[in-house]
Amino acid sequence: MMDETAEVNVVNRRAVLRWLGAGAAAFAVAGETEAAQLPLNTTGLEHYGMTVPDPEASAKFYGRIFDPQLFQERDPPPRFYARLGSAYLAFGMKTDVPPFIDHFCALTQGYGQGEVRKLLEEAGVTMGAGALGMATDPDGLRLQTLGVPGGLARTIIPASRITTDDALFQAIGTDHVLLRVSNLEKSTAHYRKIFGMETSHARNRVWFTVAKTKLGLEAAPAGEKPSIHHICIRVAGFERKKAAEKLKGIKVEVLPQDDLGLVRFRDLNGLVFAMTGEG
Repeated sequence: MMDETAEVNVVNRRAVLRWLGAGAAAFAVAGETEAAQLPLNTTGLEHYGMTVPDPEASAKFYGRIFDPQLFQERDPPPRFYARLGSAYLAFGMKTDVPPFIDHFCALTQGYGQGEVRKLLEEAGVTMGAGALGMATDPDGLRLQTLGVPGGLARTIIPASRITTDDALFQAIGTDHVLLRVSNLEKSTAHYRKIFGMETSHARNRVWFTVAKTKLGLEAAPAGEKPSIHHICIRVAGFERKKAAEKLKGIKVEVLPQDDLGLVRFRDLNGLVFAMTGEG
């Protein structure tokens, strides 16, 4: 039979355990709240918008290289998509402006779109209108944020498969995106708010690590308009010389080698795209 002192000790111990449990729950809630803060909790850069005169033709160009199965919006206006492994390209139409890379997208986890927007606005980032308004940098270049897991939206359906042949390359996903900016210092400060401290400065470029992907900034040459200069995709079994030969074999313009070790090429609209290996 338990004596009175032992019984009191058991009761006290149970109370302490209950208190610890409540404290742990409160800590967990606090942890969830603390997750909604900058820099963004991101799984990486995922998709890219291109504004072009003929979305279907652009999708077919990239589909032949990376994935012959194209996709499109279920409802008008015409908008087409080409997959790049875990990434993808979205093609919208405008015929009254030169073709350009319209935006890039980072996936976030742990908090909703409203929280992301509020955080960015509080940090002084200019946001576009609407629930899906994009973060705009000092040059007007746009970053979209969407939740994990990302991928093609429910309004997108399969379109045609442009060939029964395999793709020219097996795309894995994004390696990096390079922006050419008017003021490297201002743009670095802007993206530092969103992605945290830059991870390297090399050859007049600033690089941010965005999960397993990268965002690069470099000063735009004199007289050149700031832009999302190029997108680079990782491909399996990459060999630079052979990759260039494959592209030339289908009449794609391959650009001179650069110091990043990429194969760069121009698409049918003159936009620059690049690929590299898995390393």
